[in-house]
Amino acid sequence: MNKDLFKTLLFALLIVGGVFVIKHGAQGEKQNSRPESIYDRVNLLTEVMKKVSDNYVKEVSDEELLMRAIRWMVHSLDPFSAYMSPDELKEMETETRGQFGGLGIEITKKDYYILVISPIEDTPAWRAGILPGDRIIKINGESTRDMTLSDAVKKLRGPKGTRVVITVEREGWDEPRNIELIRDIIKVKSVRSKIIDENILYVRLSGFQEGSSKELEDALKRSGLYEGKIKGVIFDLRSNPGGLLSEALRIGDIFLSEGIIVSTKGRRSSQSYKAGKDKFDFPDGVSLIVLVNQGSASASEIVAGAIKDNKKGLIVGTKTFGKASVQTIIPLSDGGALRLTTAHYYTPAGNNIEEKGIEPDIVFKPKVQVTQTELSPEEIVKRRDHPELDETVKFALSLIKGANQERAKE
Repeated sequence: MNKDLFKTLLFALLIVGGVFVIKHGAQGEKQNSRPESIYDRVNLLTEVMKKVSDNYVKEVSDEELLMRAIRWMVHSLDPFSAYMSPDELKEMETETRGQFGGLGIEITKKDYYILVISPIEDTPAWRAGILPGDRIIKINGESTRDMTLSDAVKKLRGPKGTRVVITVEREGWDEPRNIELIRDIIKVKSVRSKIIDENILYVRLSGFQEGSSKELEDALKRSGLYEGKIKGVIFDLRSNPGGLLSEALRIGDIFLSEGIIVSTKGRRSSQSYKAGKDKFDFPDGVSLIVLVNQGSASASEIVAGAIKDNKKGLIVGTKTFGKASVQTIIPLSDGGALRLTTAHYYTPAGNNIEEKGIEPDIVFKPKVQVTQTELSPEEIVKRRDHPELDETVKFALSLIKGANQERAKE
């Protein structure tokens, strides 16, 4: 092969395959041999970290490389397993407890800034006169223009008694105003209920946190359900991402007087959870409709599956998310934890709904679908306080009325 042809072929290979710099160690044969034990593989990991730290195009610390390795190792197992840093663990515990130190405002991100949806009654924000539609443009002097919603939440929350200053824009004000607030303990309610159309109870459950089952039980008692005053219940689990398995079991028990709620099967153990009969079991003869959608996941699917398979009520809406795995929180020595998948759950009929979801008994899709960010704060509050205006709730209401009319004819 002549030299010119050789140079042409070499140039083509470099263009196609990229340019690689290969470093040869002093002991080439040993580097090519496979590690013989787990300790060799750990040594390989530290060797790779060292090579990356010394030679990568940008400076990267050993700590960052190690954390990336840990996070990827766990997350690569499945989408729901994860390593949680101490701060992330604390945030998760806050979410599941349903209470935290903060200001008491529901917020969203809109038009670059943080928009107030509504203050929560009897909280620092409510007492300071914060209104729906207010724009928070600064938090402690820092602009919120490019701040993510989660970062804004972190900055607004904090220990009870601590101070935070928010800069607020409001329609009708000539200029923004600084409002100083003292954080307090905020208790987030996961249950909202309202009697609509005289004897139909609407109940919305936003998440499965500590005490959700007690909130639901109290709402049902207040409505007069157990005294025969309620003829139908619309239980709204739409866009409910789930939460604590223990609360899902308690809520399943509220609606079922007997039968299996859910079964779990894992590498170490398998168990079936059964409903127990008591004086506050859901009454026979009361129509029950459960509303679900693609955002209904995990614990929501456990409850919906239990009601469907035990034929206790109708599931209405669209197919659910399809998350049938149970995560266990395992503490670690650094103060963080592993959120590790340790079991899969099965509906009472023995179905694993992973990536399949629960098919509703009656499919219903609203003609007009809007996201929360497309609505004004006033419209969000109106829809929340008047569920009877919701298209899917109206449909469920018509089903209950039809069922009650049929019963009346019998």
